[in-house]
Amino acid sequence: MERRFLIILLSVGFVTGLLLTWQFKTNIPIEGGFPSDELTAKADLLKGYLDEQAYLKSRIVSLRKEMGTAQDAIKTQSEKSNLSILEDLKSNIGLTEITGKGIEILLDDSPTATREGIEMSDATLIQASDLRDIVNILNAANAEAISINNQRILANSPISSVGLTILVNNSHTAPPFVISAVGDSEIMLQRLLNKTLLSGLYERVKNTKVVFELYKKNSLTVPMYNGDLKVDNINLVEE
Repeated sequence: MERRFLIILLSVGFVTGLLLTWQFKTNIPIEGGFPSDELTAKADLLKGYLDEQAYLKSRIVSLRKEMGTAQDAIKTQSEKSNLSILEDLKSNIGLTEITGKGIEILLDDSPTATREGIEMSDATLIQASDLRDIVNILNAANAEAISINNQRILANSPISSVGLTILVNNSHTAPPFVISAVGDSEIMLQRLLNKTLLSGLYERVKNTKVVFELYKKNSLTVPMYNGDLKVDNINLVEE
């Protein structure tokens, strides 16, 4: 498209130069020794010049229209390309929901556990560190999108705890914890079933009956990120 636009632009310049050349330079000799012959020759020359000028002007108009059409096409193509780039960026930073094949993970405290009172054991509770470990494994397995209890997880999403309260994206969340991940389910399951990567969790599943279940899904949806975005390092680019 850009090549066609350049060709059209060069054509306009050529025709315009030709028109100016005709206007200021004429090498056609005038035959005849009588004034009437000279006038007839000049009239014929003038008519030919005017006809040629009219054609060249119409050609310039036509080429300008083609140039305008080419410019509009380039602009439209550029806008579509920019929109595509924008959608990819939005997807990469979690501003669109993602639907596809993946896995669902259920984590829950032991049936005998309680998060209230003074008699409790960390071994019977799902910890923020368990959630972080699983998210890290999913990211290493190239998961396209991850959420915990419908909270979209970004690269810088904090998963922490205050006492027995677990915070995801600085929002309180409670068990049971459902982790959804869109991506290659075979690779993600292979990593999560590797007991050496989650040795502590597997040991507690065996000894204290904390819940750790994996489900393969043909289709699931990870919601868009609905928390605050830090824009300190974002600059407006003017064109």
